[in-house]
Amino acid sequence: MFRRPGPPPDLHVPTHREIADEWGGPIAVLASAPEEWFTLLGRMSSDGYLCHLDVNYHLDREFVAVVQTSRPVPEHHRVKSLTSPETQLHTYLANSDRLDREAVRAGSRTLDCTTTRGAVRLDGTPVPVEVHRAHGCSSALLPEIPDHQGYVIVTAPDELWEIAIDLILRPPTSF
Repeated sequence: MFRRPGPPPDLHVPTHREIADEWGGPIAVLASAPEEWFTLLGRMSSDGYLCHLDVNYHLDREFVAVVQTSRPVPEHHRVKSLTSPETQLHTYLANSDRLDREAVRAGSRTLDCTTTRGAVRLDGTPVPVEVHRAHGCSSALLPEIPDHQGYVIVTAPDELWEIAIDLILRPPTSF
């Protein structure tokens, strides 16, 4: 066992506003999420660089949708972090308890997706996308964020897909 002398490390959990300020750029969110839904911000860093920001939507205890805004990590970083609609779909299915334990353990290899053409609205403008579907849920990639580097992936169950494909960009100060 390793022991560290002195007081325990600072276990500060950043607020949504602190996370958004660290992000520093526009963040994709649902244009009109139902009032009873609440959000939690998730984050993923690579070598200390914030590269993915997830806006997770919940209704009571149910995980109903996720909008991930991503940006490329700097070239000098050892670890690159890329997500795809398929990996996001698998993660969503696992986190929303829509996959059995064996499928979760097996990883995305067992996710049998179908792909169709569709559109996602970003700030009111339709963007053509490929929609990946599996187990009654869908995920789509918007490959560009206007005037910024990065991309957006939206994932939700098919019954909420129409709500999920209407996105807007919000500044960090709105969190």
